[in-house]
Amino acid sequence: MILEFSVNKPQDWLRGIAEKLGVEPVNDVVDFPAHIGEGFIRHYYLSNGLTLNYLRLKSSTDITFSRKAGTKVPYTPVIFYINEEKMEQDMENDIKYISSFLPNGIFWPSEHISSKWRFPVNKWVSNITLTLNHDWLLNNFGHDEKNYVYQILSSEKPFYVFEEITPGMIIVINELIGVIDSGLNTIVSRLLIECKTTELLALYFQKLINRPLSTGIASLNSMDVEKLFHVKEILLKNTARIPKINDLAREVGFSESKLQKKFKQVFGKSIFQYALHERMIVARKMLETKKYTVSEVGYYLGYSNLSQFTRAFNKQFGINPKKFITRKL
Repeated sequence: MILEFSVNKPQDWLRGIAEKLGVEPVNDVVDFPAHIGEGFIRHYYLSNGLTLNYLRLKSSTDITFSRKAGTKVPYTPVIFYINEEKMEQDMENDIKYISSFLPNGIFWPSEHISSKWRFPVNKWVSNITLTLNHDWLLNNFGHDEKNYVYQILSSEKPFYVFEEITPGMIIVINELIGVIDSGLNTIVSRLLIECKTTELLALYFQKLINRPLSTGIASLNSMDVEKLFHVKEILLKNTARIPKINDLAREVGFSESKLQKKFKQVFGKSIFQYALHERMIVARKMLETKKYTVSEVGYYLGYSNLSQFTRAFNKQFGINPKKFITRKL
């Protein structure tokens, strides 16, 4: 089953989904019919044009949400994939896996972008979507050309922004879901939902604000993003030996400068920073098994100088690898 929708007014989205499911929304809640599975979509209208959707679904049949590219509108969604179970995201036949544990756990697309999400069968999947009012954002971030958020919103070019879900975000998300799942409809619960939603949004924009500024926002299309994800996959498969930029650029048919600029724009890190981040993730997983010494992990990841490995690990996790192994859980 394919549930197709376009970027439109946030209040129209829920009604459109309910109509395709053959159900009626009740108090801004849509329950999935039994022939599809278990679950719901809960919709909240907050202040400053901000809306919150909380989707939780365990489908008994194949189901795909299909977002069609739309005309220019003054709001866009930020989607937090909060489930640990991997699910498929398809951007014009470019398949990617997404979950809370992957670097692309948060997805912010412009209205120009078409996407599909295929839900796994008989597994619980959840996401939170915050729909943002551009005028409100621009007024709060200021008309500063050196501001990353201002750059992408004022450029009027198609954009994709991916980010990882941080431990701090997970804490806020769990608190937010706890309030939602309580089922209470009091002034206190509504204020808590707004408070936690705003806190989550603040943590997200804190990540974006810390992104390096570019000299200009590059125009992106689905083919560009497919190539960037191909580069990311190469980096993930080669954590012990980071490929050279010119080799990566040649692989995807970009100039080196174009590759660097677009990669940083989409993933928020330079290619080297991203590769180093993933290398340290591998190191942590190896050390957690307690099957390897620090020296073995360092050499496996291509470090001939173990002090360099120790510094890199400590910089990312705030603890040196020897103490990480011996720490009390």
